[in-house]
Amino acid sequence: MISNHLGMVEALRPASNELAHNIEAFLSKGGTIQVLEVVVKPPPARHHPEPKPRKEKARACIAEPVKFLDKMALRDIERDERRVMREKAKADELEYIRGLAETMTYTQAILRTGMHIRSLQRLAQLGGFKFQPADTRGKKDLRFVDEERDARNATLIRELLARGFSRNQARESIQTNRKNFERLLDKFDIDYPKATKGPAPAFFPKQAHSA
Repeated sequence: MISNHLGMVEALRPASNELAHNIEAFLSKGGTIQVLEVVVKPPPARHHPEPKPRKEKARACIAEPVKFLDKMALRDIERDERRVMREKAKADELEYIRGLAETMTYTQAILRTGMHIRSLQRLAQLGGFKFQPADTRGKKDLRFVDEERDARNATLIRELLARGFSRNQARESIQTNRKNFERLLDKFDIDYPKATKGPAPAFFPKQAHSA
């Protein structure tokens, strides 16, 4: 780097010598060189205004992106929800009937729930439980008449008639044969029509589906 600078100095030396010679000749002829003073004025001070406090911008509430579900996926979800609700309703129904079977006969459970005896038998088989045994004395031998049992069965028949049970359903509910059932109708003067609309609706209300 130093050798380069020396080379530049040597290259400019002839021009420098020529300038010195010209100055000397100018001064010898009476010329003068005036040195001017350069006054450098500082630039005027700038007064910067104090920065105004920035107002914090209210953060915009950005809602979370809504997940898009197409109609098919939504139907699948609703179908699964309905299936779960049906299974829960069936489980609740089974446990309810199980509780009734601990203290009731089939006939008493029918009057309590309005269900058909076959439905109760199906639930008992499914849940592995049994209803209390009914008093069947004299069921096979009609010559033996139990007045107390006949009066109790007549009361049950009237209740089943009010519920809309058919003759066969009422007979199966009190667990007797057709001949004994007809005997009870005649004995207690019960006008039981041969055709009815059927039993009352089941006791479990339908659950509303979620929106």
